[in-house]
Amino acid sequence: MTLVRLDDPTAIRDSRLLGLFHYWHGKCQGGVMPGRRDIDPIEMRQWLGNLLLVDFPPDPMQYRIRLDGVNLVRFYNSSREGKGVEVLTSEEERRIVLPQYMTVLENKQPAYFESEFVTSEGIVTSQRKLLLPLSEDGQRVNMVLGGIFFDRVE
Repeated sequence: MTLVRLDDPTAIRDSRLLGLFHYWHGKCQGGVMPGRRDIDPIEMRQWLGNLLLVDFPPDPMQYRIRLDGVNLVRFYNSSREGKGVEVLTSEEERRIVLPQYMTVLENKQPAYFESEFVTSEGIVTSQRKLLLPLSEDGQRVNMVLGGIFFDRVE
């Protein structure tokens, strides 16, 4: 797994995710993370199929997937909406995915990842993922907006 800190957004090697980063950054006001209310799905048409929106209550292990884009549903062969950590049945996927979200929750900053692993569904994947923090109060990350583009590895 490769983590890229986003002090320099040009480190995002996927142009689609770089565009998503610039969209999110444009919604930040005075350096504060935007909230869900600041994000307009109509403005995000080009990314919608690859977006993930995750609710994070104070206990991050109780997270729930609020939105699973159509391309993600197609890739995983099912919707994960309304589900949480219980869908991560693969030890490898838990080891990779959970720390990605924790990085964003703890640092209150976006993070870009490139990783290759076997999903809980047994799919070998190469992913490029951008995770963007959202906050209703400007302090605590209560949602994460993710953009995921992947390739099956045969």
